[in-house]
Amino acid sequence: MKITLETTTQDIWLAAVAYHKGYELIDLRKLGDRKLFVFEDSDEFQLLKRDYYWHRDRVDPLRLKKAIRELKSLAMGELSHG
Repeated sequence: MKITLETTTQDIWLAAVAYHKGYELIDLRKLGDRKLFVFEDSDEFQLLKRDYYWHRDRVDPLRLKKAIRELKSLAMGELSHG
């Protein structure tokens, strides 16, 4: 049995950067009136978070815009996910 470690964020911008970079959104959970974006945790994901918070990451603006739209659709319940 494979054990999967998870990492979560309420930050839609961090979630969009991760999604844009190819990390799979494995769940979307309710936290009161907010959503938690859940990704599989890894050393690479932790480096992505570090680069995001330290303003070291670069993204394609149009791909990021698309990722934000997709995550907002999921968060608003337009698509059923978890």
